[in-house]
Amino acid sequence: MSKRLSFLLIGLIVVLVGCYVQPVRETPPPTAEWVPVTIRATGSGAPPPSAISPAQARLMAERAAKLDAYRNLLEQAYGVQITSHSTVKDFVLQNDTIRSRVEAFIKGARVVDTRHLSDGSVEVEMELTLGYEFRQFFPQ
Repeated sequence: MSKRLSFLLIGLIVVLVGCYVQPVRETPPPTAEWVPVTIRATGSGAPPPSAISPAQARLMAERAAKLDAYRNLLEQAYGVQITSHSTVKDFVLQNDTIRSRVEAFIKGARVVDTRHLSDGSVEVEMELTLGYEFRQFFPQ
């Protein structure tokens, strides 16, 4: 009888294993096709009063404008970290400090336009195309 019970038990296990239904795995929705995005930013620079010559003042203002444009591009692409601290005493604001920080690596930005203004300041317009490689840094 135990042999018969063993065969019956093995048969029952085979039938139950055969009837096991695997759960249906939901496939994630298809992601939208990534389209490269071009962003533009303008930077401004003023000539320093300590410049030795007008040519040096112009070049230093242009360099400052370019760095400001880089910073503005990065703010658009990566965002800005803002930290602040306020001190209040006797319901009066004593100290208010706000700091912004941008830290990133930028590659492929190009100068689109450079404008030398009459007051000696310079404006530089730059653009950067964010391709699929940029998207890989920010997973969904």
